[in-house]
Amino acid sequence: MNLIPVERPEDFLLARQFLFPHEESCVSLASLVRKKSDKLVFLTKSENAVIPSSSSHLLGILNLDSTIYYCIPDTSQINAGQLADLLNSSGLLKKQVRCISGEKSGSELLSKSINLIYKTEAAQKYLYKMMKLPSSKTELPAQDLFNGDEIIRCTENDMERLHQLQKEYMKEEVAVPGRQITDAEVSLMLRQILKNQLCFAMLTNGEPAAKANTNAIGFNCVQIGGVYTQPLYRRNGYAAALVTALCKRALRASKHPVLFVKEKNTPALTLYQKIGFEECGGYEILYY
Repeated sequence: MNLIPVERPEDFLLARQFLFPHEESCVSLASLVRKKSDKLVFLTKSENAVIPSSSSHLLGILNLDSTIYYCIPDTSQINAGQLADLLNSSGLLKKQVRCISGEKSGSELLSKSINLIYKTEAAQKYLYKMMKLPSSKTELPAQDLFNGDEIIRCTENDMERLHQLQKEYMKEEVAVPGRQITDAEVSLMLRQILKNQLCFAMLTNGEPAAKANTNAIGFNCVQIGGVYTQPLYRRNGYAAALVTALCKRALRASKHPVLFVKEKNTPALTLYQKIGFEECGGYEILYY
């Protein structure tokens, strides 16, 4: 095996070809390939340092940053110890790894390698079910709104009034237990979402009661996340209305909506199934 940086225009084309059949499980990585991230590397079958001409000679693609995103379709071909040695010796892993995020078998493989490098295990592990809206699903159920309710597309002008919703979402769904979420972190994340992603909010009598956004936009898929409703307004169908609105926008752009939901979050799982999403695999996020 070998690790080779993705640098030339033809390298990014090769990366796109490799990701094409697997994109629904690695939309965040696909978005980084689309943006031509300078931290992408090929994991090749050969020890030769030359980039292969065909995607069939690749074992995977990784974005080596503080959060590692990846696509490794067949982890059975890779030894965790050998991968750890490659990551150590290549000098390509330049930042302390804080998170590994992706399809379950790949996360488990990479966590073994990172554990060997850092001599420690992840502090927290979250298990999710990956879900996708089937390509045959072209008609989505209508979501009725109450008088005084309105769905808006959010912009950076909505930073202030969305701040508390985003903070509560991050505390409930993102924060590692025992770690406080700061207002500065919330503002940074929210600004990135409003600048680079599609975000909808449900206004009730002019005040935001719920939100949902895309987390990543790939070549063929859109990953939906950040779904949160204030406790007072739950069970009113707001989350379903927002996710449906995002799905319709994605479908109009000829992109397939995907998402992942915590395995134990039965209400959310039921919600997404009612919209039409189907389970398509496992997803795992580890924090160090």
